[in-house]
Amino acid sequence: MELTDHIDENCIISELSASTKEGVLKELADTAFKSGKIDNAATALSALAERESLGSTGVGEQVAIPHAKLPDIEDIIIVVGISRNGVEYQASDNQPVKLFFALLSPEKQMNLHLKTLAKLSRLVKLTDFKSRVMSKDMTPAEILAVLKEEEANLG
Repeated sequence: MELTDHIDENCIISELSASTKEGVLKELADTAFKSGKIDNAATALSALAERESLGSTGVGEQVAIPHAKLPDIEDIIIVVGISRNGVEYQASDNQPVKLFFALLSPEKQMNLHLKTLAKLSRLVKLTDFKSRVMSKDMTPAEILAVLKEEEANLG
């Protein structure tokens, strides 16, 4: 399973406009909707917000992986968002989050959901993806190209 099989340029926000946790979740859900990946942004937003209410998905080191399961999708969807200024997100290390990976998974595919979360975590911990995309302004196409290169480095 390759992450880049589930991300396209339409699901990459090279500069988030939102400055709050709730705003970021809405922008990520809206992007999944506008890209045609989901039928209802409000449903995705509600699911992401409900998961956040259980505990922050800010994993530390300026990264958050908000995630939720949806009943009406067939395959996983990943939306990438970058905030150069950072967003207060109640992350585990109390640092503002600058890199977001929103993961939306089919409700009945828990194993795929967990494998994807693990792969996203390895991507940010074991590769230079975060430092490369944060080092300069990039287009969604450039971010996707870096993601493909760094994912290949994971092996």
